[in-house]
Amino acid sequence: MNLSNFLSISRIIFALPAMYLILTGYNTAAMLVGVIAGLTDFFDGYIARKTNTITELGKILDPVGDKVFLLLFAIAMVIADIMPLWFLVAFAVRDTLILAGGLYAKSKLNYVMSSNFEGKVTFFLMLVTILAVLLGLEFASRYGYYLCLAAMIYSFVLYQVRWIKALKDKDTQKLNS
Repeated sequence: MNLSNFLSISRIIFALPAMYLILTGYNTAAMLVGVIAGLTDFFDGYIARKTNTITELGKILDPVGDKVFLLLFAIAMVIADIMPLWFLVAFAVRDTLILAGGLYAKSKLNYVMSSNFEGKVTFFLMLVTILAVLLGLEFASRYGYYLCLAAMIYSFVLYQVRWIKALKDKDTQKLNS
């Protein structure tokens, strides 16, 4: 366990008080917890790269921390009738497919493929949109969800392309050996 992995795990831990705060109507406090969680996402990767402590566990914990935090945050927002259910479903389906694809790729490649930049941007857009909705900013609920949906689709397609390329490269290497 290193500092960057601890920061990834902390996002999952932050999700529980954030859910409670949303469900009890303390949206500003929930927003603050969301900002802190977003900062942990930035710093876990930064620290891992700067200290050369990138690990296979970290490659798993980082995206899992992102997904669990946002999923629990979004579930609370749907229950509190702040977020539309369709957005939660789109997010959950996309992330379930990414998880399944990542597990399949790992089983074939024997290593964990790291998150892509577009996935990080998608997480950031989703977090900003969710926080803006919590603040009651009208444009976020009118346009933010659709921008996030476009980013989710785009980053998902790029994950698919990377997995297919990595799997083809591995098959090519087998044929050449």
